[in-house]
Amino acid sequence: WSDKDTFALLDFIDSHKATAGDGLNFKAPFWNACAASLMLANPEKGGPKTPKSCKEKWKRVRDTYAVIDHLSRSSGFAYSLKSGADIGVANENSWDSYVKVHKDAAPYKNKGWLFYDRMSALIPSKCKGLN
Repeated sequence: WSDKDTFALLDFIDSHKATAGDGLNFKAPFWNACAASLMLANPEKGGPKTPKSCKEKWKRVRDTYAVIDHLSRSSGFAYSLKSGADIGVANENSWDSYVKVHKDAAPYKNKGWLFYDRMSALIPSKCKGLN
């Protein structure tokens, strides 16, 4: 999947999110329409965009978003598209401890994730606490 193809997927999801249930869980007809739309957009990379591949890509993007969102909200780290968690000598030990628990965050030590802002607009924030 190219970045352009992924943005096209996210655009399609955004324009049809009202058809999803809670948590943006879509039914099979949605994925059929999504694949057809992406094929009309002439994908840049990879094989044909099938309903299954669109659904699997959406799951991977959501999983990555959860990792990045947790990282961006973690105390001691400042997340940005340009430099990820921006880890340097001063916070290397904190990062090492964080990555032991959150292994999926490792690639974002000094590199951002292109789709974070787009996903932030799609995925509602989750409130935590007693009230």
